[in-house]
Amino acid sequence: MNRTNRGFTLIELIIVIVILGILAVVAAPKFVDLSSDARIATLTGLSSQVKATITLAQAKARVKGLKPVATNPSGNGNQEGYVVDFGFGSVEVDFRNLCPESRGEMEDRLTMLDFINLSDEFETRMDNQYTLIGYTVPNNGTPTNQGCYIIYDSFGEPNCTVEIVTTDC
Repeated sequence: MNRTNRGFTLIELIIVIVILGILAVVAAPKFVDLSSDARIATLTGLSSQVKATITLAQAKARVKGLKPVATNPSGNGNQEGYVVDFGFGSVEVDFRNLCPESRGEMEDRLTMLDFINLSDEFETRMDNQYTLIGYTVPNNGTPTNQGCYIIYDSFGEPNCTVEIVTTDC
């Protein structure tokens, strides 16, 4: 009986390994970018939550009879008349645009972060004007074009703004 062993030659195996290597080099960057895409998608979702909070606060302010004005009507720096009740707390809205302030001057008021459910993976910075939420946030709390975060600017005119910085995502 004449039996011949059939199998792959060394050349065939090398060609298959080279082809697999080329596919890995081409496909690997696409998989690496998935984490960046996931971060950006998460920030987009957070941005939508902030925008929904803005819309709700502005609607409640209008129902209360508040209207945007050019100068602070109280004249003393705080905004006693521009406070909107949410049932679980109240928030100061800016007199120029009726947007909820990032952190009101009156200490017992809600902040923008009180309206968003965040996990521990996020960094946050906040002052009266800005709320920064994300993965890489500037240390001083002043928005820059570097990092991976959203910027809520409650003092924007004619309306507050929500931007996403994705440079370092």
